[in-house]
Amino acid sequence: MGTEIPSSSREPMRNVSGTIIVVAGLLIGFAIELATHAVGSEAALLKLGALPDNGQLNGQYWRLATYSFLHFNGAHLLVNVLLLFWVGRMIEKRVNRALAAAIYLSSVLVSATGILTAHNLNPKTGATVGASGAVFGLLAAALVISYRRDANSLTGESWPRRWLWCALLVGLGVSFLPGISMAGHVGGIIGGALPAAIATALNHTKIKRRAASATR
Repeated sequence: MGTEIPSSSREPMRNVSGTIIVVAGLLIGFAIELATHAVGSEAALLKLGALPDNGQLNGQYWRLATYSFLHFNGAHLLVNVLLLFWVGRMIEKRVNRALAAAIYLSSVLVSATGILTAHNLNPKTGATVGASGAVFGLLAAALVISYRRDANSLTGESWPRRWLWCALLVGLGVSFLPGISMAGHVGGIIGGALPAAIATALNHTKIKRRAASATR
């Protein structure tokens, strides 16, 4: 005979932030790197699921996701975790968790596509890792949503647009440094901005329809 879990016991799980789950995943990924002595080693990171810099997956499509849970060193992880926590929670609180999750996943995949495309055009040895592309996607998405006409009216909270622009532009500037994947960052921006634009357009259409129905 099955036992039903009380709704009060299920509620905490429903309220778990998707951002917190992803951050936990990044920390677990780095813990695995530490345990396997993979930190700073491109060869070891490739074994754990990094994207190969020769641009060839050879059927190992899981790398399109696993690369984002790995980081080259502690500083790389720290920057991504801090930015992810800031902008990820911002989107979750002001819009919803489902959209934030969709934006994150889209950013990871489109960023990976950009990285592989660039490396197919200019193959080399090595590995690419990190959640930076996804973070860029979240930043771009937050900016797209913030410019929506009814953005502030959703929760009564304003968007820190100036800080979002600063983070995005500084990040793009850093992308010009050697060893940083500009293709991955630009791919992430596209992967984040596109679903955000689609979602906001659909929401605006719903609002217009409701307004039209109310005036009839």
